[in-house]
Amino acid sequence: MAGKNKKKWKNPFYVLLIPAGAVFCVTAFAYGFMAFQQVNAGRSAALHNVDHPLHTWLNTHGSKAILIELAVLAVLTIGAITTDSWWASESKDIEPQINTDER
Repeated sequence: MAGKNKKKWKNPFYVLLIPAGAVFCVTAFAYGFMAFQQVNAGRSAALHNVDHPLHTWLNTHGSKAILIELAVLAVLTIGAITTDSWWASESKDIEPQINTDER
């Protein structure tokens, strides 16, 4: 029963992948929405959102931000895959001490 009570360490790359993936999803959605508006919107709708700070920032830095976030996701994914077996093997034995003198 000693093998059942081992605590597995959590891979920190998995913990970092969640917020990095969420930030990438939000940025990609906002950038895609901005690009869709620029291509398909009429002149009045396009001019309405041109001065919005997010629209301006995405228009200037959106491509670079998505590429950087994609690179971060790639590094974290590779890190998670390559260190997964190491983190799974690092475990502590948390089995409680059983007093065998009590009978």
